[in-house]
Amino acid sequence: MNRFNLVNASLNPVLFSLYRNYMYLRYKDTKDYSQGEIIHEKSKKHLLYLSNSLKTHSKYFQFDNSNKFKINTHEFANPIGLASGFDKNCELFVPMSYVFGLVTVGTVLKNENLGNVQKPKEGIKRLIVDSKNETIINSQGYPSQGLDYIVDQLKRNHKNRNKKSKLILSFSGISKSQSVDDLLTNSEEIIQATHEYVDGYEDSRSSPNTEFNKLIQTNEITSSLMSILNSHAPTKLKLLKVAPYSSIEPSNNDISKKLKTVQKFYESGGDMVVLNNSLSIDVKKTYNISNFNNKNGGLSGNPLFPYTEKLVESVHNNFEKLPIIACGGITNGNKAWTLLNKGASLFEIYSGITFYGLRLIIEINNTLETKLANDSIDTFLEKHHNKTI
Repeated sequence: MNRFNLVNASLNPVLFSLYRNYMYLRYKDTKDYSQGEIIHEKSKKHLLYLSNSLKTHSKYFQFDNSNKFKINTHEFANPIGLASGFDKNCELFVPMSYVFGLVTVGTVLKNENLGNVQKPKEGIKRLIVDSKNETIINSQGYPSQGLDYIVDQLKRNHKNRNKKSKLILSFSGISKSQSVDDLLTNSEEIIQATHEYVDGYEDSRSSPNTEFNKLIQTNEITSSLMSILNSHAPTKLKLLKVAPYSSIEPSNNDISKKLKTVQKFYESGGDMVVLNNSLSIDVKKTYNISNFNNKNGGLSGNPLFPYTEKLVESVHNNFEKLPIIACGGITNGNKAWTLLNKGASLFEIYSGITFYGLRLIIEINNTLETKLANDSIDTFLEKHHNKTI
């Protein structure tokens, strides 16, 4: 089968389902990595193999400029982005730039990090893919090849990417020292080393899979990180990734804390917020899973959608002119349309393509085009979101 046919095959729901089934039959847990992680790495190689074909046939995903739009001075080839975590080490951003309007790589750390401990052969995993519920539960803990590897990938490949797609680097300055000073110093080094290769940065402190993150989600650190970004990357897009509310009916305190964080980010010159990250859950209690490496894990995928909807509506009602990237549980175009009407401007997916493949991007774009009717995304945002277009 040639590459063109492989692209077509990847967009066929029946063939993609057969491909997924084959991968889960073919690859099992190893001593160091769980099945889901191994399949992810094997799938990355397949996507790299398709790189030239995805470039040639990018019109499948980015159409004839009909879904191109602009927010302030920033133009996007289409409103669908790839969420952070899929391409942790900047190895896939070139082919993905011909599929998505926004590609977020990372989360990048300064030093190489193996992530949280697991022993899959002994039944202790840090990532579980639940196909029945279309969800992923993970407690990977920022596995990263480190800054030197990332910079090498960016230097070698950034000229080959689709410049119409925004390349966003998700970063975290956390280290083994768990020092705030090191957090800020490491963040500064990451930004200084990468700013000429990317279009923007995502501040990633909201992942529930690292205990230190719970201590650094403060307005003071938000101000400090924004100061670093404004100094070393003043023209780049600045994004803040925000965790979901802890429950679908959040307390007033939970709402207040989230809105204060967003306000500090916005007042400091932030451009967009990504709503939301994975949801922290008690894995055994929620899903009766005993073979997990931590008591708590991050839940993503289909069950996260109501939390995304809730947070998008809440933030938009309080910050009407702040562009929102909705992320979490978006598995079809109707969900994207719902979020667009709640206040989102763009969308990011990850778990959705794990279960549906790249055809999900086409389905979302087609649905939005149909629902918008005579409107473009530009005019819709201008009329409904009070954005400056």
